[in-house]
Amino acid sequence: MAALSARTRLILWLFAAGIGLALFFTGEYRDLDLPLGWIGTFLFVVATWFSVDALYRVPSSEEEALVAPGEWQAWIGVAFVGAIIGASLLHADVFLPQVPIGQNPDTNKAGQSIGTLFVAWLVLAHVLRQRWAGKVQADERDAQIELAASQWGRGATAFAVIGIAVLLGFSDTDRLREFSYPFIAQMLMLTLLWGLWFDQLIAALLYWRDRRAAA
Repeated sequence: MAALSARTRLILWLFAAGIGLALFFTGEYRDLDLPLGWIGTFLFVVATWFSVDALYRVPSSEEEALVAPGEWQAWIGVAFVGAIIGASLLHADVFLPQVPIGQNPDTNKAGQSIGTLFVAWLVLAHVLRQRWAGKVQADERDAQIELAASQWGRGATAFAVIGIAVLLGFSDTDRLREFSYPFIAQMLMLTLLWGLWFDQLIAALLYWRDRRAAA
């Protein structure tokens, strides 16, 4: 890859990260009898780290400068939080057994996979902040967008909490027995993630709208 430009290497590594994420969501595929979830996690982590290195080397461009740092971070947040929510939903069934999370090996595996996504997100966000060091990363418009997005995020969180309350309050006794305490805890965590994802999505859309209006 030494002969390729930094921008081309970044695109290739991001593509590899996307493949890894797809395999991560595929999980242990029955027909193939291959640990695609583990392979996907490994590929995603490696590709993310090499993408970070490539990102350092990509020269700044006018196209990049047109997009505010807040918008970059918002779209990245949409992608990663969405992936974390997807992974949490795919592994939700492992929290159903009436067993404490610390004594359930399946929940530990699910937690490691979700934690991997969190770490990759934090690393990429940190690298972008370092890339923009010395530049104005937030102004009054960013504060207004952040305020509006946070209000939408709180509303989405409240809506999800009400949904869980209605589900638990109006379910019959037999169905309530199916919901273990770890599963309810996972549902509450998902409400926070849902609010965060909605916050990031609204922020990204508001930035995009302003950018289109100014074009």
